[in-house]
Amino acid sequence: MDCQFSFGPNGAYFLKSDSRWAWSDHNLPETLRRVLADPNDPLYCKSPADVAFAMEPGVYSMCWTTKSNQEMYEADYLPPHYTKLAKFIADRSAHTTFGPNRSYFSTTKTGLSWQNLPLELETHIMSRIRIGRPHTIALGVDGAWIGLWDDGQLFFSAAQLKSYYPDLFELTQNEAETKKRKGIAYVAISPFAAGQWFATFGDGSSLFNLPRTMHEDVRTVAASIRPLQSGNGGGGGQSDADAMLIETAKFQMAVQQNIQMQNLFYPRYY
Repeated sequence: MDCQFSFGPNGAYFLKSDSRWAWSDHNLPETLRRVLADPNDPLYCKSPADVAFAMEPGVYSMCWTTKSNQEMYEADYLPPHYTKLAKFIADRSAHTTFGPNRSYFSTTKTGLSWQNLPLELETHIMSRIRIGRPHTIALGVDGAWIGLWDDGQLFFSAAQLKSYYPDLFELTQNEAETKKRKGIAYVAISPFAAGQWFATFGDGSSLFNLPRTMHEDVRTVAASIRPLQSGNGGGGGQSDADAMLIETAKFQMAVQQNIQMQNLFYPRYY
């Protein structure tokens, strides 16, 4: 499932599906706004793969396809304390999430990179690294986090999620509702404002708690999100679920071969 919601400073946001995307009309870094909005810019974005805002104003990372079909990544606006991330996303398509305390989590098809994650989350990642990898990590206020793994597992910081994102916490406990919607497939929580979140389900539906100023963009993009296809669907095309399993297997092979390589895993540092 191709879906992303990025929270930025001062109410900025970016969200996308595989066919539609939208962003806030204010508070975007000017260089990012030009790439997204100005068709005359030589690097104008034909299709975004990833846009992620750090908590510091003006700091972001981006992977996209230009109007001339050039695959691009943007790390020039990452300050020195994100040097490892800048190296990790070079020349590859990554999906990145930023959080408090200069934390981030980034994933590609063959590796992971992170920094300053909550200890409980980092422990989950490392203890399960040969079982499955997280495809989505959301970092929120005061150490709150939630993660979705390729093998279908959902983990989260229960105390913080219950305190700062109570309706999302209740959703994670509502097995009947999530099962009806074929499970949570993607989730984002705001590290700037407690209570703000966005979630997409396996059936393509979405739920969110966001300021009303975002609702029109969110509903427009959410309506274009395609459901995950079941593994036994007919028709000859490979399903998203099958593709996910194959990529997970490839990743596990990469772990076995490269677990000591610094460019595969970047441990937390202070």
